[in-house]
Amino acid sequence: MDYTFYIPKNVSTRFELVKGIGIKELIYTGIATIIGVIIAFIINAITKNYLLSVSFVALFGGLTFFFNMKDNNNQSILMQLQNVVRFFKIQKFYKYSVKGDENYESKLF
Repeated sequence: MDYTFYIPKNVSTRFELVKGIGIKELIYTGIATIIGVIIAFIINAITKNYLLSVSFVALFGGLTFFFNMKDNNNQSILMQLQNVVRFFKIQKFYKYSVKGDENYESKLF
């Protein structure tokens, strides 16, 4: 017998701790937070400003968490920005002229 199984939409095929956040996103957030802590130690050693150091850790961790969170279409903000950059890199601009124009013959390339 041939059985057909219907998979409903918006069902994630991977393990997610919170909607849009899986293990991979948490690893990226952890790495960015560690980088933020290292930069915070350097800033704190130079400026002795504790609030600035804590804000760097929160900035690195929070922005990475926000940029890696996936939406219902399984796309994150970072992936969408990469798609936009790739789209603009492949765009080509072609010179053309309209056939009804008075200088049509002189504009042919």
